[in-house]
Amino acid sequence: MEHFNFIEQKIDIPGPIALLVATPLLVFIIRNVILSKASKNWPKVNGTIIEISKMRSRNKFALEYGYEALGHTYKNCRIFYSNTQVYSNKLAIEFDKKYSKHQIVDVFYNLKRPNQAVLEPGRSNVTFIEIAMLGVIMIYGLLAVFVPDLYAQLSDDLFQLFN
Repeated sequence: MEHFNFIEQKIDIPGPIALLVATPLLVFIIRNVILSKASKNWPKVNGTIIEISKMRSRNKFALEYGYEALGHTYKNCRIFYSNTQVYSNKLAIEFDKKYSKHQIVDVFYNLKRPNQAVLEPGRSNVTFIEIAMLGVIMIYGLLAVFVPDLYAQLSDDLFQLFN
């Protein structure tokens, strides 16, 4: 493995890379879970679906809706807090049956940031496994940077376990 020296410590390059990749992803996912839970308490207004994009060949679905909140008009495309705004497979089929162009829908918006809104409050597609895996990768990176001896021992043990 390649190394670089940091404060007189030898650090494996994969550790900091894992830390740099996992940390923002973990923060983004946790943010979505928090906003999803918070959206259950957001005020509701009527909105209208402006555009629906169906990509039948790839079974994908996206929409855009408009709503008025606090005297301003907003547009959004988030159905619920997920890692994407283009939904595929099972969700695409569900949303295709549920939503149509010019349909009046309930829009739940964040009172502090009215441009944040969802059609289905409280729903999230984040699983515990995603959070746990990213957490483990982040810990792996932290060990590589701050406790390199323990990281080296764990890496050797894992390498021997899987060989």
